[in-house]
Amino acid sequence: MKVVDRVLYVKFSGIWTKSNVKAIFADCQRQVSTIKHQPWAAYIDVRDWIMPSMEAMDDLQQIYDWCLANNQTHEATICRFDMHKNIIGDVSSYGADFQLYTQEPAEACRWLEQKGFTISLPDEFK
Repeated sequence: MKVVDRVLYVKFSGIWTKSNVKAIFADCQRQVSTIKHQPWAAYIDVRDWIMPSMEAMDDLQQIYDWCLANNQTHEATICRFDMHKNIIGDVSSYGADFQLYTQEPAEACRWLEQKGFTISLPDEFK
């Protein structure tokens, strides 16, 4: 997880347990603290993510609620499977104008740039 300009870059991997999600939430809050007073976006890569455990779903919802309450305005999510899109869609309250699901990282970058964000993919996301 890393913030560059006004974009939070996150790469999901493995199975997320309740304790993992709590740690990720705390890291997200730390990372976003410098940009949360202005509109910001997230670039989320879930291609290596298996899924959250059932007991972690409420905590995943809390992350999305917090991000929305702290000025996240857009999110581009790179998915490998429809299951990923369905899980994120269940906890995200962004509409189609504010959330993009794609299998192509380049499309996610273009879309965020069209929404007014500067994209500088960190090396670990290339």
